[in-house]
Amino acid sequence: MGGILQAAPEVEAQPLWQGGVPAEAVLLSEAFEGCVLTPYNDGFGFPTIGIGSRRYADGTPVWLGGPAISRATAEALAMRDLEKAAALVAQAVRVPLTPRQAAALILLANNLGALTVAAPSLLKLVHAGDWKAAADLFKIYRTSAGKPATGLRRRRWTEAAFSLGMAPMLAKQKAWDAIQSPEDWPPLPG
Repeated sequence: MGGILQAAPEVEAQPLWQGGVPAEAVLLSEAFEGCVLTPYNDGFGFPTIGIGSRRYADGTPVWLGGPAISRATAEALAMRDLEKAAALVAQAVRVPLTPRQAAALILLANNLGALTVAAPSLLKLVHAGDWKAAADLFKIYRTSAGKPATGLRRRRWTEAAFSLGMAPMLAKQKAWDAIQSPEDWPPLPG
């Protein structure tokens, strides 16, 4: 028995989401929404402002021709919206998530509302520990105002690819290059 015992290489543990809004969710949200300080139509008939907000700070709905806001207000409104979505995710998910997985679900909840109502099949996969299949299911959430949208398909693919480890801007670029219709869904990484 002249051999030297070697310790198994250390596996770096992934940090787990502790609640709240991961920085990744803010970055991905702005990557898609941009930041527009005057009210605009989001392309589906919804007056929007800032980084995708549909309500002003006082809770009144945004309206076209309404008042402009500052960059600081846009960021505060986005954080308010994402915090509400993070609370929905925390209520719906009973298993540990990485910050990337949480960010993807938070962005989905920010668009869809309560995942227990809007995405029960996706939650079943998350709870079963099949994140790859859950990420692939993001493809079904591609409609707004009842219409399939190429932009939403690109967004969902980016969120899913990011949740699986792809760099956010690389995921966004790949989505833009590979998705030309609401039907397109290239294979996800991993």
